[in-house]
Amino acid sequence: MKTVTIAEFKRDLPALLDEVAKGASIVVQRGRRRENVAILAPYESVSSAPRPLGLLSSRGKPSFHDWEMSDDEFLASH
Repeated sequence: MKTVTIAEFKRDLPALLDEVAKGASIVVQRGRRRENVAILAPYESVSSAPRPLGLLSSRGKPSFHDWEMSDDEFLASH
């Protein structure tokens, strides 16, 4: 994965976008420590599928009871 600083990113944006269009991913870094702040990746590589719940997926689903409250109850709850 290619890395560029913010200054390089601003200067070379059209060329970097051409690379991304061809399938490359680019990490954008900032500061003297070159801290990673963003990844520029092809649009097709980003999944729009729903994410699974993970570790707690087998624990069941949350159930919500009647959460309605009257105006008087709301004002009295401060």
